[in-house]
Amino acid sequence: MKRLAAILCLAGAVMTLVACKDEVTGVVQHATDPEKVPTMASNDVSTVISDQGRTRYRVTTKRWLMFEEAKEPHWVFPKGVKAEELDSAFATVTTIECDSAYYKKNEQLWDLNGHVRITNSDGDVILTDQLFWNQSRHLLYSDAFIHIEKQGRIIEGYGYESNEQFTTYTLRQVAAIFPIDEARLPHP
Repeated sequence: MKRLAAILCLAGAVMTLVACKDEVTGVVQHATDPEKVPTMASNDVSTVISDQGRTRYRVTTKRWLMFEEAKEPHWVFPKGVKAEELDSAFATVTTIECDSAYYKKNEQLWDLNGHVRITNSDGDVILTDQLFWNQSRHLLYSDAFIHIEKQGRIIEGYGYESNEQFTTYTLRQVAAIFPIDEARLPHP
């Protein structure tokens, strides 16, 4: 019995020492693939983006994945994105909406996909399934089918290139040009 009491007493002393010992904390190292695991994932985002100290864009999206540690840093918007260009009074100048988007950060290149719709303050509308926006070159382009409503007419075709203001553009393969009023008439 004395032996059992001595063992229990020794066990109690060891437990006391263990309990009083400083705990070691640290970060568990875990290998992750920066090409597959986002640095940040955000849901239901609405934010403004500044450029050279001026608020220029408002971005709204259901899901935003940032891959900042990837070889080529990029952002993914798998559930679509709405980006609005703002003027100095915060009025919307241009709106771009799409079903999904991919942004190459170093190249400043957007790849917009699925039901891409661009509208500007002049009422011009561009519809396509894919559009690239090179922010550094201030250029929009696509090889996909494109539908343009501009200056009272509709232009459709394949292969589009434009400046960001839509004031100068080229449509490589024009399929149709007709007045908007005629386009809205029912066809037999």
